[in-house]
Order: sequence, then C-alpha cells, then structure tokens
Amino acid sequence: MPTEPVLQLLENGEWQYIKDIPKLTNLNSNKVEHITEFLAKYNFVKIDETNQRIKLDRTTTAFLKKIRQLENEKNCNPMF
Repeated sequence: MPTEPVLQLLENGEWQYIKDIPKLTNLNSNKVEHITEFLAKYNFVKIDETNQRIKLDRTTTAFLKKIRQLENEKNCNPMF
C-alpha cells in the first residue's frame, strides 16, 4: 500500500482535509481511504470526523522525524 506520500503530507503535524489528500498525493480516493483507515486503526493518526480532517499523532510524528534524520545522516555518511 503506498502509504509514503500520505505520511509525507501529514508529517508536518498539521490538520489536512481528507478530501484534499488524493489531489496532493496523486493517489485515488479509494487508496487514500484505505490508507487513512489503516492509520486510524493503529492510532497513527487523529481524525476530526466533524470537519473531515486528519493529522498524525504526536508520537508518530516524532518517530517519523527521527527516521528521516537517521536516513539523512546515513546518506551524508555512506560508509556507515
């Protein structure tokens, strides 16, 4: 499942309107629906049902930022 574009979009920790995600990620709405349901099922995101918005949970945001940091360090130091 192509979760990476959705995670990248949500990584800033801000609310995103669910209806905008397909356009912003170039994924069809069915894929976005499956991805957001999966992320919600495992509490990786918070969903505002009233306003149809979604954002990453704080813990998930911190986890992804740490992964990105480690990836960048690895790319800067290819010997490791």
